[in-house]
Amino acid sequence: MKDMGETSYVIGIKIHGERSQDILGLSQETYINKVLESFNMKYCLPSVAPIVNGDKLDSSQCLKNDFEQEHMKNIPYNLIVRRLKYAQVCTRPDIAYAIGVLGRYQSNPSIDHWKATKKVMRYLQGTKDYMLMYSQTDCP
Repeated sequence: MKDMGETSYVIGIKIHGERSQDILGLSQETYINKVLESFNMKYCLPSVAPIVNGDKLDSSQCLKNDFEQEHMKNIPYNLIVRRLKYAQVCTRPDIAYAIGVLGRYQSNPSIDHWKATKKVMRYLQGTKDYMLMYSQTDCP
C-alpha cells in the first residue's frame, strides 16, 4: 500500500474538504458537464426547478401510434434517465422525485416525457456547482 495523499476524486465524484471545520463536500460538476455535453445541452438556459407544480406526466401521454414511435425512436430517453439517476444517487438528492417520475415511463416514453427530462438537465445546468455537504456535529 502506498499513501498518495489526500483524495480528490473517487468514481467521478470530486471531494472538497475543510479538515479544520470538519466539513466534507461531494460534487459531480464534471460528470454533469459531460452529460450535458453528450446530449447537446451544454449551453442550455437553466431552469429554476427539475419539476414544478403543474407539470403533468402520466401514462396517458405514452406513445399511441406508429408516427409517435418513429419520432421517439432516435431519442435516447433511457440512457439519459440512467445517467441522471447516477447523479441523483451519488450527490443530487434534489432531483430524486423528478427522476423517479421519469423512470416510470422508460418502457414507453413520449415527447412530453423527453421534454421533462430536458427540463431536469436544464435545472442541473443552473445548479451543477451544488454539493452534497456533510459536517461533523456533537450529539448529546
